[in-house]
Amino acid sequence: MEPTTLLQACDDDARLLLIAAEERWGRPVLHCPEWDAAELVRHTGSVLQWMATIVDTGERVSRRSLSPGPENLEDLPAWYLATLDRTLDVLGSTDPDSETWTFSSAGDHRVRWWCRRVAVEVAIHRWDAERAGVVDGGPAPRSVEGAVAAEGIEEFVQEFLPGLLAREDVEGIAGTLHLHAIDGPTEWTIDLDEGGSAVVAHAKADTAIRGTRSDILLWLLNRGPLESLEVIGNENLLERWGQLQF
Repeated sequence: MEPTTLLQACDDDARLLLIAAEERWGRPVLHCPEWDAAELVRHTGSVLQWMATIVDTGERVSRRSLSPGPENLEDLPAWYLATLDRTLDVLGSTDPDSETWTFSSAGDHRVRWWCRRVAVEVAIHRWDAERAGVVDGGPAPRSVEGAVAAEGIEEFVQEFLPGLLAREDVEGIAGTLHLHAIDGPTEWTIDLDEGGSAVVAHAKADTAIRGTRSDILLWLLNRGPLESLEVIGNENLLERWGQLQF
């Protein structure tokens, strides 16, 4: 996806996140157990602020050095939306191929890396906010938009999975894994025994997972019901995947 498209998707999801959170600020967030809806908004706003500051300066910045979101719930929406607007303005007005600091494990230090990161981060937390409402009888959360989900799958597989697999406390995640999207051209074959080495290819694997791009991404990030996916082969991997907390 082009950076402008990613930023538009971020804008849409960020506003939907706030709408869902405002329904009940104290609502627990299932996949972020230490947070309620208000804290999810503060977290997302602080991440947006952090990304904008990095791109604006081109340098590594500690999130702790930035102002936290307001504790007063009446002030929280205005702060969040102002932070969103500034972030979109900074990222959108900067050459996407200009150099900046990133935490890319693949060595990508361009602004466009942040355009993808912000779109995926906000899409997942929008889903978190909407999923929290199901407990109160609300509708199921909207899927992650397919193209954004595809970007998120690629990002996770290439940027984050190798580091997660290298952790000393990870056990029993082995063999080969095939991810096959049924709603778009997204397909990966991953060798978990080789540090998560991944290629865009159709190949026989020990475990194959088929589903929408949204459902595959949500599963990779330990969200979403596995019942929505088709699993073929060794299911032991599924029981152990939860160790990979990103």
